[in-house]
Amino acid sequence: MFFKKHPTIDITHKTVPTWYGGTKVVPTSKSEQRRMKAEILKRDPKAVIIDSEAKKNDLDWIDRIEEFDAFMD
Repeated sequence: MFFKKHPTIDITHKTVPTWYGGTKVVPTSKSEQRRMKAEILKRDPKAVIIDSEAKKNDLDWIDRIEEFDAFMD
């Protein structure tokens, strides 16, 4: 059975040119993330997009473990 995988796109960082002809990776702002997410979803509605909110929700369990560990000490 063959199926098409939907792309996973991370929009938390972008590549920008530097003064000396190189490139560097910088974080994107919330407004840029919203604009990029809307544009991507318009092209491919089933795409999986990783933005700052998704990362925040994904890593929330670490904070709970640290709080529990501090409580137990």
